[in-house]
Amino acid sequence: MTTNLIARFGFPALVGAAFVLGGCAGNSSLTGRVIPGPGNVVTVLETADPRFKDEGIGETSIVVRRFVAEGQNGPIIGTGVSDQSGEFKIPITDKDAERYQMVLTATTTDKRISRGRIYFPAEGKEVLVIVRDLK
Repeated sequence: MTTNLIARFGFPALVGAAFVLGGCAGNSSLTGRVIPGPGNVVTVLETADPRFKDEGIGETSIVVRRFVAEGQNGPIIGTGVSDQSGEFKIPITDKDAERYQMVLTATTTDKRISRGRIYFPAEGKEVLVIVRDLK
């Protein structure tokens, strides 16, 4: 009877716990905002920085690669597109992403590009991408 109870309740609970824990492991999101500015910059700032409230650039394509060496393209570890307000949230499935530098490349719909090397933001920080304004 005890074996029957474990099989009936214990195994599904174990499977559920493994699914929840396994599904979360290594899955992070890179969040930030794309805004216009006087030059092209990719940086990590405190979430409270007032520039995160500036007018954003929507529909900007973002590619995140692992940095391997200057002038070389590392493997892509995440891609996404900013929403109409310029905000983005890119799933990063590489569980080691927080250990190494990444290269973020943002390309606007009119082909302006901003590219820079960053480390994965710590708690309370986000990525700010500034794309040179055409004005």
